[in-house]
Amino acid sequence: MAKNISVTKKPSIKIYYNKNQIDELKFREIILGIEEENVPYEILGICEEDVIKLGYNACNDSILGVGIGVNKDFIILHYNKLEKDSPLFTIKISSKESIMRTLGQNAARLVIKKPFKEL
Repeated sequence: MAKNISVTKKPSIKIYYNKNQIDELKFREIILGIEEENVPYEILGICEEDVIKLGYNACNDSILGVGIGVNKDFIILHYNKLEKDSPLFTIKISSKESIMRTLGQNAARLVIKKPFKEL
């Protein structure tokens, strides 16, 4: 688990974002995508700039093994079965809302074992 991060142990996708760089509203479409697939999630703002660390720590803190990292430039979807520097998906924070929503859906689909939607 990441240092100094308080997370619950309920099964959920963890979303870690740099609270000094970005507001939750910027990645709202990801949350909506997860909700569409009926998978629980938790959001935590922390002081970390490295999007890989954010996503990797999120997936390792998640009982489901799925985490999303968000910083001012990128959003990544990470899975705890992958190497730290090899996230499953990476998109720019400036991506279209439809792409962000699909990333959220794919995070949930990883949990419920459904095929991914194309980004």
